[in-house]
Amino acid sequence: MGRGRLALILAAADDASADAVGRGLRERGCRVVRAGAAELALAGWQHAPDGDGTRVDLPDGTRLDDRDIGVVLNRLDGIDLPQFARAPAEDRDYAVAEFSALLASWLNGLDVPVANPPGGDNAWAASLHPLGWHALAAAHGLATGDFVVASSVRGGACAGLERVGGSAFPRGCDVAGWYRPASVGGAVSWAWVFGEACVGLPAAGRAESCAAFVRALGLGYAALGFVPDGAAWRLVEVAPRPPLDGAHVTARCVDWLEGWL
Repeated sequence: MGRGRLALILAAADDASADAVGRGLRERGCRVVRAGAAELALAGWQHAPDGDGTRVDLPDGTRLDDRDIGVVLNRLDGIDLPQFARAPAEDRDYAVAEFSALLASWLNGLDVPVANPPGGDNAWAASLHPLGWHALAAAHGLATGDFVVASSVRGGACAGLERVGGSAFPRGCDVAGWYRPASVGGAVSWAWVFGEACVGLPAAGRAESCAAFVRALGLGYAALGFVPDGAAWRLVEVAPRPPLDGAHVTARCVDWLEGWL
């Protein structure tokens, strides 16, 4: 890829990680364009996935052309459509679904790395049973921690267990709540994976396994939460859009993204 291609960062306006990574890339002379869901929703779109690709004219006049993009860091967790803020709930939900499909079609059709792609087909998606990534982790030689799948909040948070992911309530179609023993709360140590590279002590000696596991999840980067078990570490959580604003972590992320430009 030519050095002239840009890094596209999709993130909310208050995403400190996107600020840090974008600043790091610019300091190295990389072109960076950042946009949030609101800017994308208000942009002008020419989307032809089977033709000449996509052109997006952002509200500030910036044009995004598929041919100019070298890598995408996607940190959007949801879509906000300000023009539908006062619409009936059913109309708002329909508009969000339609725009989400457009965004997914565009990003999934780019012939460049997209970290991490939108959509619910990844093994970390809330709609899949927790045994999904536990099985993948075991297949890649990573020991996992104990967990409980409870049929209700009463059987999870109300029983003194800790919700994986930080929420006390089931979300989306993950009807069975996914919990772990509360005794590990506050004791989770994190390792960050960027492509083939790992940052963090829990990954020591297991960098290749961690990287292969993240690839199997369909992700370009992720943070893996480990708890100590004697001299070993057990994987208890996967974060597909973790904080990246620690200086060392930011630098490694910038190294990885710069390599695609």
